[in-house]
Amino acid sequence: MDGETEDPRSRTFVTAFARGLDVILAFGPGASRLTLSEVALRAGVDRAVARRALLTLVELGYARSEGKHFSLTPKVLRLGQAFLGGEDMARQLRPALDALAQRIGQNASLTVLDYPDILHIARAEPPASAFRFALKTSERMPATATASGRVLMAGLPESEVLALLQRAPLPRFTARSVTSLAAMMAALRQCRAQGFAVLDGELEEGFVSAAVPLLDQGGRLRAAVATSSHSTRLDADRLAQEIVPLMREAAREMGSAIF
Repeated sequence: MDGETEDPRSRTFVTAFARGLDVILAFGPGASRLTLSEVALRAGVDRAVARRALLTLVELGYARSEGKHFSLTPKVLRLGQAFLGGEDMARQLRPALDALAQRIGQNASLTVLDYPDILHIARAEPPASAFRFALKTSERMPATATASGRVLMAGLPESEVLALLQRAPLPRFTARSVTSLAAMMAALRQCRAQGFAVLDGELEEGFVSAAVPLLDQGGRLRAAVATSSHSTRLDADRLAQEIVPLMREAAREMGSAIF
């Protein structure tokens, strides 16, 4: 039945599900952005099956469509706890992340977007940090009220961001939280234009965070590099003027090193 019947080899084998997994696995290093024909070829399925699988993944939020190309979204991390545990990109970038944390004297983390949250996939602390947040790998935080979330959302097409934000009212965490759709879109445009985000007290009073995009050599956003602190220790102005330039330099080096 149009590629969705059970495989005759087993009454418990679902062919459509297996082909969907093949389509997901078609993406990988050097193949993060593929056309329909490329997916079909790499997955070993015909174009019609690949198209149905891709559109299903897009509908469920596991993939996105950009013209003729498809790419996976960070939501696929839910399918791989091992990746969330620090493998692949996080494992490769951990030494650079440790070096950044030591250089800036602050925590440093890698995050990806799984709207309405961000996920921390790696985190480093300087050797003698006087200030630590009790965050763990795979920890979730709200995307709209964190610098990482702003950077990651700003890297998406504006129509896609708008669709995400229209799903539900923007949450208010403090008096400084951005809860207007128009104001959030304006904040994301500013973030996109300046190439970084610094937030002050939008998630929690006294909590400041900064983030910069981690791009591959093709200019595609792969993650955000972030840090956070209490404003009594490091205020938003110092973050933007002193720490962000160091983070941007580190992100460029990370991107050129592994992508």
